[in-house]
Amino acid sequence: MARTQGASSYQGKNSCQGENRRLTASARRRQEEADIHEEKHNVIEEQHHVQEREDVNVGEKEVCGFPGGPHDTSLLTHYARHVAHALWQDEDRGEIKLISHGKKLNRFGACHEAIEEIVLNSGLLPLCGISYDYVDKGLLLAFAERWHLETNTFHLPVGEMSITLDDVSSLLHLSIEGEFCPVKDLEWEEAQSALMDLLGVDYERAGTEMTEARGPKVRLSWLRGVYTECCEQQRWDCAARAFLLHLVGCSIFPNKSGTLIHVSYLMLFRELDRCGRYAWGVAALAYLYEQLGDVSLATTRQMAGYMTLLQSWIYEHFPYMGRRRVLSSYIEDKPRATRWEIWRHGCSLVEARAHLDRLTYDGVIWSPYESHRGNRPFLVIALFSGWIRLGDMVQRHLPERVLRQFEFEQPIPRTPDAITKVDIETIDGIWVHFRPQVISHVRPTSSPYDCVEGYLQWFRRVSHPYMIPGADLDRMTLAPRLRRHIPDDVSVRRKSPSEFEVVI
Repeated sequence: MARTQGASSYQGKNSCQGENRRLTASARRRQEEADIHEEKHNVIEEQHHVQEREDVNVGEKEVCGFPGGPHDTSLLTHYARHVAHALWQDEDRGEIKLISHGKKLNRFGACHEAIEEIVLNSGLLPLCGISYDYVDKGLLLAFAERWHLETNTFHLPVGEMSITLDDVSSLLHLSIEGEFCPVKDLEWEEAQSALMDLLGVDYERAGTEMTEARGPKVRLSWLRGVYTECCEQQRWDCAARAFLLHLVGCSIFPNKSGTLIHVSYLMLFRELDRCGRYAWGVAALAYLYEQLGDVSLATTRQMAGYMTLLQSWIYEHFPYMGRRRVLSSYIEDKPRATRWEIWRHGCSLVEARAHLDRLTYDGVIWSPYESHRGNRPFLVIALFSGWIRLGDMVQRHLPERVLRQFEFEQPIPRTPDAITKVDIETIDGIWVHFRPQVISHVRPTSSPYDCVEGYLQWFRRVSHPYMIPGADLDRMTLAPRLRRHIPDDVSVRRKSPSEFEVVI
């Protein structure tokens, strides 16, 4: 079902066997840190000096690797296929098509009142009013071309950043706890039977639709028609399934066809009273990781995935990027992604690319959700390091690479291959008993962008942080001249910069 590539994804049903490396910590220390969110502080330190330019010098006589990096190719093993490599060879891949159904979904409107409770209990209700009508194409592509599938992170001048489980929970209000979604490919006959049993259409109509869709798929427009008919005939279970399948097809699971969704996803709604047990936020993230990995390759010409999730993540973490403003009517009990009013016309790719090449610490809000925690608390499972999945679409979630987003000092992370490939059953078992896989021995920051000595030098050696060719000495210094950007909903608090160890 899924296209898989790179060190941070693989097809679960074909996985090789291996041992998972588990982090050890005593039960007592884990319990002490279960409420780590309550202890977190947003620490803003006055900066009266400009950081030396040692962070941009990767070595006096580098002779291996690629122009602009990586000079050490042990991390980005697929870089030769990456769009950044093509750009540095003066090869522009041309126009990219973005798949987004935001306007279509918003026009479709809310569900019928008779199925409101079913939709609420499914855990997917927040998606009904969250999608953006307009996507900022240049902005999204500028980030997508900095994504690396080996690490499932964006590689930026300031280091690595990523969309994490905590981001999904805060932005979408989807659950990041629960079971993985068990999606599997269906044969023609299986898909036809599913349409008949779960949507109430007859044999001929189901077959005709799949013939039109050229496989075990259906058109989103066809689903809208089925939903309307079911409502008129008061077949509420079938109406709910049609509505929910259309909802995920237009939001968290859009594919490159732009018009279709696989019948496989309908099976998630077979038992309407039980579909709320799924970790929908995890499924959304695994799917977006897959799509970002695909579009980061130079040969890709289309980009799918939930654009609202990516775009709202950028808005939260990069205050000077994108054309939008905060809605005065927004209240914090709503998903964080809904607080933005989106302009119809976004920025160009050239503009966004240049902005990211000039990015400094001042241009990043590492942990933007402090004012939202009363409504959406930080969950320790957001620091889970290991495999997440949607069916056999399997991806690594690696918070240890982006610890500054959790207000922790960033060390040089372990190799992604430390999360070894295992079978689906093992992946599910590790997820259920996730605590041994939670990142431990972390250190709170005294400044929001803190990293250990040598991190940036290591990062420049193994990464490719700039998209526009140029000399390292001409790059901007990363350190803020006065203070980092402070979001206006966060109060400034000071504390001692003394270091201490936290175990989760």
